[in-house]
Amino acid sequence: MKKLCFGTFATILKICSAKRISQKLLCGTMLLSIAPTYDIRGEDGTVSDLILGKKNLSPNITDKAPTVDPRAVSNYFKQHILNMLDSNKRSLIILALKDIIASDNTIEPDTIVEIVNGMTKKSIVRRDAFVFEDFIAGVFLYTVLNVENRNCEDSVKETTAEYIQSFEDQKMDISFITTYSNLSMETAYEIAIDARSLVLLAETGGKCQKCGRVLGIKKEGNDVNYAKVVRLSETDEVVLCVECEREIQNASEEVKLALLSEKHDLEVLMAARDATSRYTIEKQIEQVLREVDLMDVTDDTQLKIEPVKVENKITEKRLKERVLFDVRWLYQGVNDALDRLAGENKLNVDKFAKSVKRMYEDASESHISQSAIYNLLVETLFEKTGRKYREACEIIISYFVQRCEVFDEITK
Repeated sequence: MKKLCFGTFATILKICSAKRISQKLLCGTMLLSIAPTYDIRGEDGTVSDLILGKKNLSPNITDKAPTVDPRAVSNYFKQHILNMLDSNKRSLIILALKDIIASDNTIEPDTIVEIVNGMTKKSIVRRDAFVFEDFIAGVFLYTVLNVENRNCEDSVKETTAEYIQSFEDQKMDISFITTYSNLSMETAYEIAIDARSLVLLAETGGKCQKCGRVLGIKKEGNDVNYAKVVRLSETDEVVLCVECEREIQNASEEVKLALLSEKHDLEVLMAARDATSRYTIEKQIEQVLREVDLMDVTDDTQLKIEPVKVENKITEKRLKERVLFDVRWLYQGVNDALDRLAGENKLNVDKFAKSVKRMYEDASESHISQSAIYNLLVETLFEKTGRKYREACEIIISYFVQRCEVFDEITK
């Protein structure tokens, strides 16, 4: 089993380091970010044992780590560690760490793994844009603070150059940014928002169209700016912060027309982004379906002919919203891919549907929650198709929720 520990973390960075950077220099320099007086850059044996997962980090490090400022560690990594890494392999570092984090069953989905920004395992697995120094510094701190490094040799042995190179065809899926939005995924889930406001916020990237301030919806306890939807014409609305909303009431027609013109540009850009995103995910869905090779099914596995509305099968609010979004967005895309592959004799759709049905029936016997069943089916499909496109796997399982292979109609 893959395990996130200091050894596997350091091994990934060692394999992806720049030429002439030794493992003792890289490892020792990282630890100086926590304890500036603890210098092991000349100790080959100590560094080797740490990277191989044979021994725990010194108390000089583990005792000091809880008191360090995570942001200071990120700044240190930016100044001293990034130049030790091969800049062409940054995406591979992210992909390998994401895969190990996703595969480590000792880490619960809501566990904070990236300490600098408080990013959970669940959000890391879903994310594809990262502040590089924040991410590697945050994961580094997690391994120091929370994981025993002794007896991790088997996990380190699996972390080979070949393993890291296996992510080469996914490098374009990762992008790098300079900062994260103040409106996190976790905050967004907690904010009640109507569909029209969501569209407007999506068009502006979650920011006030006039001043660029990051926006949310007013709620007690949330330290986010208050978004206001303002109607500027019979057909057009813009989203602004409270301050700009007040100012726009007395603004000149010229200012209002400029905002409307910019809004129309944003709508065009949003449509282009949506088309690009849809094209990309549809290609990923087809790639996943081309690699399907699931368990055998029994003859008594039956499929339902008439689909049942998602609302009549799922009781958990967030799971219902998630599945409905997937179904509305890409149900037809999955359907078209299945038809196309069936026509090419590349996929037995009936057998695949029965496989999903059988997976659901097996999971249901454990009497776990609907969310747990959904996540288990996604993880199984993700695992069996090469661990490449998790979002595509989620959409495929949502498709089969609508088709009725997954979840039964709620009995009144």
